[in-house]
Amino acid sequence: MTFSSGKHIVIIGGGFCGIMTAVNLLIKAESPLNITLFNYEYPEGRGIAYKTYTDNHVLNVPCQNMSAFSDQPDHFLNWCKLNSGNAVDIEELPGKFLPRNLYGNYLDSVFQESLKNKSDHVNFRMIKEEVTDIDKIGESYFITSSSGLKIESDKIVLATGNHAPSHPPLAGTEFHSNKRYFANPWKEDSISNIDSTEPILIVGTGLTMVDVVLGLEEKQFSGKIVALSPNGFNILAHKKHHPRRYILDELAPPFDLNKLFKLFYKHVREAHLRGESGETVVDAVRSQTQVIWQQLSLDDKKRFMAHLRHLWGVARHRLPGEIHAKIQSMISNKTLQVMAGRISGIDESSECLEVKIALRGSENSETIKVQRIINCTGPLTDITKFQSKLYSNLLRKKIIRPDEMKLGVDATAEGRIIDERGNESNSIFTLGSLLKGKLWESTAVPELRKQSEILAKLLLAK
Repeated sequence: MTFSSGKHIVIIGGGFCGIMTAVNLLIKAESPLNITLFNYEYPEGRGIAYKTYTDNHVLNVPCQNMSAFSDQPDHFLNWCKLNSGNAVDIEELPGKFLPRNLYGNYLDSVFQESLKNKSDHVNFRMIKEEVTDIDKIGESYFITSSSGLKIESDKIVLATGNHAPSHPPLAGTEFHSNKRYFANPWKEDSISNIDSTEPILIVGTGLTMVDVVLGLEEKQFSGKIVALSPNGFNILAHKKHHPRRYILDELAPPFDLNKLFKLFYKHVREAHLRGESGETVVDAVRSQTQVIWQQLSLDDKKRFMAHLRHLWGVARHRLPGEIHAKIQSMISNKTLQVMAGRISGIDESSECLEVKIALRGSENSETIKVQRIINCTGPLTDITKFQSKLYSNLLRKKIIRPDEMKLGVDATAEGRIIDERGNESNSIFTLGSLLKGKLWESTAVPELRKQSEILAKLLLAK
């Protein structure tokens, strides 16, 4: 494709953030514009989240809250009324937790519609290759792909989404290449070619663990599953809540972690006295979480990560009621065991792995025999450890740097990349999970759709 005159924006990544940034550019562009989107591995719009290996993987947010557009809250709901088939009663749709694959279909539909309706002065192309490098020459940036293709660009968006989990501490790094260890739980091979009766160990007890358990169930796995994490927290269910109460007006910024914790605790107690779930308190500050995080001191952020992060995660990231009931049933009948502890040793025989687990709060340990270990510890956030040529090169060239918490890249709240010398870029931007260090709440659709809209306006500004 020969591009016309006009600004050239390159988007790296074709998951929700990349596609919705492109969609907003296609919709909002009023002058000549050229867009190149690099996407590989997953179909456009789907990424890890919405290209799953089973329809048993459902959204953790009800249909009514999953619109791709912040100014059209019923957009997904209305699309579902026309495209979800007869499997769901129309009256029940708003509160239903629908398959993630269906949401992937929705995002593709949104993307295709924006392409069909784009202005003639907007050119778009998709390149299904991995980006491996970015060079700055003069005032221009040059993107290099895995095939050696080089493209000049005015603006660049890093929308690479979640990266594979980091390895848990497993009796030495040599185990990471063991055929019985599966480092990426989002790939179907982690649950494929499996003995249907021999036990499995899952490292991690969060939402990814649930995805794996549901996948194993679909594969008709009937053996025991052991899920292990340092805290062994159980996942909570979404509940029908009373109206949310805004609570932060009781505090004046700047926010302090001690004061915030006391305020939360007070309102949780009050919620319990009213017969309500304590998670309503978390929901009550959802819209202000990013503001709170940015105002916390670095010491408070570190304290939160060390002592409260897992508790917050349990209260914040909950399961649809039906899925939660299924998990609880498995725990009750002992086909699923949730343990608190860490792996202290692994021995391998020809038949199995013998895993020694140091139990939390005890000097005792327990040894279990399993056929495989599946890593469900959650996405890796430290960009210095990404297994990525692109990020290795960007770090080496000092174009990017990790944020102070190593939860993503250093950037402004609106997504301008900050380089090694502390300079804000006018050409390279990011959004989504890479902004977690800056915003904390930066992984769910309600936040991501807004980010993509704001970023599109910023990219189009002269």
